Amino acid sequence: MANGPVVDVHVHLQLDDDSQMAGRSHRLADYEGTLGDLRLIAAGVLVMAPRNDLPRTRELNNLALAAAEEDTRLYAMCSVHPADDAKALAEVDRVAAAGARGLKLHPNTQEFDVADDGVAKIVRRAGERGLPVLFDSWSVTDPAQPGKFVNLITGCPETQVILAHMLGPSFLELLVYRVLAEYPSYARNAWFELSGIAPLYADSPLAAQLTWLCRELGVDRVLFGSDYPFFGVGSALRAVDRLGFSPVEVRQITHDNAASLFRLDDGANG
Repeated sequence: MANGPVVDVHVHLQLDDDSQMAGRSHRLADYEGTLGDLRLIAAGVLVMAPRNDLPRTRELNNLALAAAEEDTRLYAMCSVHPADDAKALAEVDRVAAAGARGLKLHPNTQEFDVADDGVAKIVRRAGERGLPVLFDSWSVTDPAQPGKFVNLITGCPETQVILAHMLGPSFLELLVYRVLAEYPSYARNAWFELSGIAPLYADSPLAAQLTWLCRELGVDRVLFGSDYPFFGVGSALRAVDRLGFSPVEVRQITHDNAASLFRLDDGANG
């Protein structure tokens, strides 16, 4: 298994009693218990804002920011809800000023349409504040969502947008970004994150297709995430290893790309 430095960009920590997921404790100590001898450099702590509940949104964001303040390995991936309109934009400003490194948006859990104008406004504001935006990109209810992401990403060229789970079973539709790369107008601001999808396909007949796709998109735009507590960090890393990337590519995926994207001064490149 990869034994170099690791940045886990997709971590759901239980930050209070109301944020438990997966039916078991997943606080920082639980997460640390899964690391073994892995060299964890940083982990992105995600929260998801509820609809029409700005006090709870701020509470969750403050919990993520506090976790990052208490443990320098952690960085905060805060959240807003598009339904909060101008208040959501103000919250983006607030968390950016408070030290957040990015935003997390989840069309399924937060129940919004990627094509809504409010989503684009949030993504643009995040870009103005230097925050990448990580989306859950796997939808089983909206077959048009891959195209909506294309419109969003090309329409917000100043924002770095991460597609977590790489569209799930529709991952080959991401080849559109390989085509877009032929056009000078494309800012190459889409990133592709392997959480969930690497464990799902690493031992399947489709593993070679997934690895080929990552290379076509550019391994310098591929990120590692565990999606803890749904997957352990070690098992997610082993899945990446089984996809057949070279040691140089593994280093890019599991550390270098995220360190650059999130501006992590972790010393691991020294």
